[in-house]
Amino acid sequence: MGSFNLQVFLQSLTYNPANPLMYQSVTFFLLFAVFYIFYSIFFNSRPIRNALLLVFSLYFYYKLSGLFVFVLIAMGTSDYFIGMGIFKSRKAHIKNLLLTLSVLINVGALMYFKYTNFLLESWTGIVHPGAEPLVLKIIQPIGISYFVFKTLTYIFDIQREVIEKPEKSWFRYILYVSFFPNILAGPISKARDLLPQFITKPEISKEALSKGLFLIMLGLIKKIAVADYIASNFVDRIFESPEFFTGFDAYMASYGAMIQLFFDFAGYTDMMVGFAFLMGFTIEHNFNKPFLAGNISEFWRRWHITLYNWLNEYLYQPMAFAWRRWKLAGAMLAVFLTFLISGLWHGAAITFVVWGLLHGLAIAWDVFSSSGRKKVQKWMPKVIYKVLSILITFHFLVFTAVLLKAKTFSDAIDFWKKMFTEIDLSLFSKWFGIYTTPFLVMVIALILQFLPNKMYTSIFNFFKKWHWTLKALAFAILVIVLYQLYILEAMPFIYIQF
Repeated sequence: MGSFNLQVFLQSLTYNPANPLMYQSVTFFLLFAVFYIFYSIFFNSRPIRNALLLVFSLYFYYKLSGLFVFVLIAMGTSDYFIGMGIFKSRKAHIKNLLLTLSVLINVGALMYFKYTNFLLESWTGIVHPGAEPLVLKIIQPIGISYFVFKTLTYIFDIQREVIEKPEKSWFRYILYVSFFPNILAGPISKARDLLPQFITKPEISKEALSKGLFLIMLGLIKKIAVADYIASNFVDRIFESPEFFTGFDAYMASYGAMIQLFFDFAGYTDMMVGFAFLMGFTIEHNFNKPFLAGNISEFWRRWHITLYNWLNEYLYQPMAFAWRRWKLAGAMLAVFLTFLISGLWHGAAITFVVWGLLHGLAIAWDVFSSSGRKKVQKWMPKVIYKVLSILITFHFLVFTAVLLKAKTFSDAIDFWKKMFTEIDLSLFSKWFGIYTTPFLVMVIALILQFLPNKMYTSIFNFFKKWHWTLKALAFAILVIVLYQLYILEAMPFIYIQF
């Protein structure tokens, strides 16, 4: 055994851009374990409890994004004081001016870090087609899309007087913005829901601890055994070099892409909700069996629920209300603008814009076809109609998932062409022989999504009856097995790029 090297150990505690800290890494679990010991010791002291949580959250973000932690603190600080100003001001125009200032700071930072090069490339493509665009060396702070939306909810709710009084403590507000269970990729907690939990003493019951551990274990399975496995052993191979594969490979990879995306993000969310439970906090779940959706409107009520609620409350409803005199046309315009912004929020590329617009178009279709679908439901058996609706919706999701995996819009077009013009179903047996395990993982994962919630509740009820030593042993065995199965370097969560 080699001797302990203090310099190497201290260096491992600093930010390494080539190896940012990930939630599913062993390093994170070790750091969380140390933090949780101190958190438990000082649990009854609110100042120390919150201070420990703030230090750990800021340190975790530092391990993710380095000195960009100061950007997060600066943006949180500006909204802390702007919120105070909006509350204390008695004049409407001053309140509106401060609200505009907050939007300019937050959206301006988001635009600079995330969209500058996209706008430069788009402008060059329009004004000087074929010319080499100017590309600036701008590094995007991880999670900026999420903490910008989080802090804006506070400002909007102060302005609308949904929050009656502003947060008095700067430390608690920065804790809300940097709270580590949802700084990386959500869920997007509203200030009115999360901030009060830092004031009252959290309750950590045996059930909450069991639920937290259970969700972390479930999240690890979804992330490593499903999402990462099918990505590294099948999906990423096809999308990285589609020209070397058949149309059938491309077709199956599109299914895999949607499954990977869901299990990656759902696994992450399960883990974050689980960590929050361990500390006595409640944050929202982001998913409710989205593949059971019978149309895209229903899909968005089941998928990335906190983003959907944010877009609905702070974008769609104000626009639809402002354009209500235009009736259906105003509502549809609000839908398209909301999903255009949703697409851009997901990524600074034409592929994301098209993805957002296609989902907006699908929701418009849901509205316009409503009466026609009701007529079909009258003569078609309910079960058949439901199954067909789910299948059609799922295949729309699979079709558009190509846009989230392809590097460019041109690549997505080529991928679709390969899917629909070069497919040969006779190749299935040969394909299955090569990708037997990834295919079975995909099928089993999909089947599990269609099982009733009470089955998962029964499994949890059985798990929570175990002695804590048995639960800890089960967690340790799961981690060892998963990391033996997955021997490659830990893959980052997909949604951190959004």
